[in-house]
Amino acid sequence: MIRLEGINKYFNRYKKNQIHVINNTTLTLEGAGLVALLGPSGCGKTTLLNVIGGLDTVNGGQIYLDDERITKRATFKKDAIRNLKVGYIFQNYNLIDNMTVFDNIALVLKMQGMKDEKEIKDKVHYALEMVGMYRYRNRFADMLSGGERQRVGIARAIVKNPQIIIADEPTGNLDSKNTLDVMNIIKTIAEKKLVILVTHEERLANFYASRIIRLEDGKIISDEINEHGNDLDYRIDNDIYLKDLPNHKVIEENGYKLNIYDAGDSNITLNIVIKNGNIYLQTDDYLSRLEIVDENSTVDLIDAHYEGIGQDEYLKQGFDMSKFEPNKPPKHSSILNSFSMIKAGFTKVMNYSILKKLLLFGFCISAMFIVYGVSSIAGALNVPDERFITANKDYLIIKDKTLDVDEYLQLESNPDVQYLIPGNGQANFKINYTDFLQTSISNDSISGSLTDSAALTEKDIKAGSLPTTPYEIVLDELVLKKALKNGSAKEAGFFKASEFIGREIKMHNLPNFKIVGITDKHAPNIYMDRAQFINVLSQTTEQEDGGAMPGDEHTGGNDIVSTAIAESKGEISWKSGKWPENPYEVSVNYNKREAYPLNKEIPTKINGVKLKTVGYFTDPYDRDIKVVSPETMKYNVIKKASDIIVMPKGGTAAEKKANLSNLKDQGYNIYSLYDKSRADYDRQNKDNVKTAVIMGCVILIISLIEIYLIIRASFLSRIKEIGVYRAIGVKRLDIYRMFLGEIFAITSMAAIPGFAFMTYIVIQLTKIQQLEGTLYMSPIVGLIALGIIYAGNIIFGLMPVWSVLRKTPAAILSRTDVD
Repeated sequence: MIRLEGINKYFNRYKKNQIHVINNTTLTLEGAGLVALLGPSGCGKTTLLNVIGGLDTVNGGQIYLDDERITKRATFKKDAIRNLKVGYIFQNYNLIDNMTVFDNIALVLKMQGMKDEKEIKDKVHYALEMVGMYRYRNRFADMLSGGERQRVGIARAIVKNPQIIIADEPTGNLDSKNTLDVMNIIKTIAEKKLVILVTHEERLANFYASRIIRLEDGKIISDEINEHGNDLDYRIDNDIYLKDLPNHKVIEENGYKLNIYDAGDSNITLNIVIKNGNIYLQTDDYLSRLEIVDENSTVDLIDAHYEGIGQDEYLKQGFDMSKFEPNKPPKHSSILNSFSMIKAGFTKVMNYSILKKLLLFGFCISAMFIVYGVSSIAGALNVPDERFITANKDYLIIKDKTLDVDEYLQLESNPDVQYLIPGNGQANFKINYTDFLQTSISNDSISGSLTDSAALTEKDIKAGSLPTTPYEIVLDELVLKKALKNGSAKEAGFFKASEFIGREIKMHNLPNFKIVGITDKHAPNIYMDRAQFINVLSQTTEQEDGGAMPGDEHTGGNDIVSTAIAESKGEISWKSGKWPENPYEVSVNYNKREAYPLNKEIPTKINGVKLKTVGYFTDPYDRDIKVVSPETMKYNVIKKASDIIVMPKGGTAAEKKANLSNLKDQGYNIYSLYDKSRADYDRQNKDNVKTAVIMGCVILIISLIEIYLIIRASFLSRIKEIGVYRAIGVKRLDIYRMFLGEIFAITSMAAIPGFAFMTYIVIQLTKIQQLEGTLYMSPIVGLIALGIIYAGNIIFGLMPVWSVLRKTPAAILSRTDVD
C-alpha cells in the first residue's frame, strides 16, 4: 500500500520562476492493479511518480510504503526501502549498456543480497522467457532495439518480486506493435502487483488501467475506477487489413492472377517482368516507395477486417510470480567487495576506447610532475648533515673564551667533561697518490674533526679495523667524500672510501698516520689516539699562522714541536744540554747556540712566559725548530685557541644534554656545535628553501588540477550510468567503489609508469654535484609521492562523483548536458 499525505513539491522554489509541481496531494493506493496517471505535459505526472518511487524528494508532506515512511529519511534508509519494495520501468529503458542482458537483470538480485548463482540464473532466465528475451540473454544491452530494451527493463523490474512497480511512459519510445506487447505484459503483472503507470495515451489507460487518476497543474482533479467496458481500438502501424481497403481489383488471365488493393483512387503504371525465377517491378511513379513483403518484412498483410483488441488478449500472457520468491529474506546489500571492485576497475579500463586510452597519458605526465614537485620540496627541506656539519655531532663549543691555561686545566677536570680540545678541533692532513707516474705529484686535503678513537667499537667499523697504535687512525666516509669527488683520486684508482684503508696521510713535522678503518656515522670525524690531539693541533695551528703546509716535511719555519714529536720522528739528535722536561723549557738548533745561549731566556713566549734554553740538537734539514715539553706545547695551543671544544660525559643524548645544561649553569658561554651549525645554515638558506617549497607546491597543485580536469572530462560521459545505478537502487557506497576501483586501475596502469620513470630521472639528477640540494629522493620521499599520486587521483576522481551523488536519482537522470 502507498499513502501520500499533503505532498508538496516545488521547482525553483523561492525564485521568480517557481513551479508548484505537486500541490497538497493526498492519495492512497492499495492492493494490486494498474493505476494510470493522466494529464497534459507539465502537469506533474512524472514528478509524482518519482516521489512515490523514492527517486525524488518532496518539500512537504509524508509518503509511506507499507507504513514505512520514505520522506525525510537518510538516503541509505530510503534506498533500502525502495530497493526491496519498488521495481522501475523507465521510458528511456535505463539499462547499463556495457553489460549483457543477463547481467542487467542479475544486478538487482545481487542488490538484494542474493548470492546463490543457480538461484540468480533460474530467476533471470524465467523473467526473460516471460518477456520473450531469453535468446538475447548474452547480448549487450546497447545492441538491442527499443522494444527489446523495454522488455529487458520489465524483466529487471519484476525479477526481484517487488510489491510496487512504477512505469514512467514505458511505451513512449516504442512503435505500436511493441507498445501493445509491453502493455500486455504490464497488465499481466498488475494482476498480482500494484503498477503505477504514467502515459500520455489515454486510449491505453482506458483499456488497461483499473484506476485512472487525472492531474492538472500539480493537483489531482479526478480519481476513478475504470470498468473496461470497450475493446481497444489501437491499430498496429505495420499491419495492413486488406478487407478494410476500399478498392480491390482482381486480374486473372492465362495463368496469371493479380490482386490490387488501393486505399484511394490511384493512377499508376506498373510493369511486372518474370524471368529466370526473378520478379522485376517498374513504375512511372518515382515518388512511391517499393517494399517487398515476405517473412523478413516488418509489414504484415492480413486478409481480414480489423477487430478491436479485447481483454482476453492480455490475459493470454501469464506470469507465475511465485518463481520470483527468494529462498532467503531479501536484504539491501552491496554488489562490490574490495576484490571485485579492483577487478571491475581494471576490466573497465581495459575496455576503454582508443581515444579514452590516449587520455591516460595525461595521468602519466601528472605523476611525473608530482614526483618532481615532491622531490623538489624534499630537496629544500631535507638538509643532510654533510651540508653544514663541521665537527663531531656530540661536541659542544665555548665561543670567544677568556679562559687562561689554569682555568682550562680546571675545566678539564670538571665532572661533566670527558675531554677538551683547544680551538675548533679541526685537523688538516694531506694524502699523496704515488701509485702511478701520472698522479705522483697529485694530492688531496683530508680534513676533519679530531675525535677520540677510544669511543669506537667493532660495531662502528664499516670497513677495516680499530686502531691499535698511536699513529693508526679511522676516518668517517664523510671525511673522504670530498677526496672521492676529486679527479685526482679517481685517476689514482680510488672510487670508494674502503679503498683508502692502508694508505698514509701526512702532516708537517709529524710521523705519517695510517688509515686502518672506515666508519659511517655521517660526521667528519678523524678518530685517533687522544694523546696525539695536541701534537696534531699544534702543527695545524702553525700552518694557519703562515708556517709550512701539511706534508712539506722538511721546509723551514718558526715551528714549535714537542719532544714527543721530535723523538718519534727520529730526525734530530741531541747535541748538548738536555731535552726539555719542565714547562717553558726549550731546545734549539745547534746552529742557533749563539743567538740562544744555554740557560738563558729567549724572546719567544708561551702563556706569557719566556722560554728558557736548556739544550741544543742537530737537524740534517737544518730547520729552525723549537722543541718544548708536551706540557709547554699544550699551553701554547691553548693560548692560541679562540674557542674550546668540549666533549661532554654521558652515553646517551639525554645525559649529554643534562651536562650541557650544567655547564651553562656554571657560567660558560657554551652551546651545541651541531645545533649552531644547523641554525646558521637554515638562516642563510631560508629564502632559497622558501622559494623551492613554493615552486614545488605550485607544481603539485598544477598536477592535481590537471588530474581533476582529465577525470572530470572523462566523467561527463558516465553521469547517465550513475543515474541508472541510483535509479534502480544501487547504494551510493557501491558507486563510489566502482569509480574507486577504476581510479585505482587508471593510477596503477597509467600513473605508475610515470612515477617510476621520473623517480629514476630524479635519482640520476641527484648524483650531479651542481644540482646537490635541489632535488632529493629516498624510499620515504618516493612513498610520499606515490601516496600523493594515489590520494590525488582518488580524491579528485571522486569529487565529480560526489557532486553528482548529492542529487536525487531523478535529478541525475534529468540532466540534458550529457547522454
